[in-house]
Amino acid sequence: MSPEVDALPPIPYKAIGSKHVLIDLVYNPTETAFLHEGKQRGAVIANGLEMLHAQAEASWGIWNS
Repeated sequence: MSPEVDALPPIPYKAIGSKHVLIDLVYNPTETAFLHEGKQRGAVIANGLEMLHAQAEASWGIWNS
């Protein structure tokens, strides 16, 4: 996350391939360095924007029902 947008978690990236799914809860930037590394190795990637939207909708339902 900003300001450390180039930081990567210490995992064995060489072992990542097309059978892996990488999810980063960060949504800004859209593609973090972590997700970029996974995408370069063929992994399916997703950021946290969909989760943020789901949380917002759930909160709206709780507070406005």
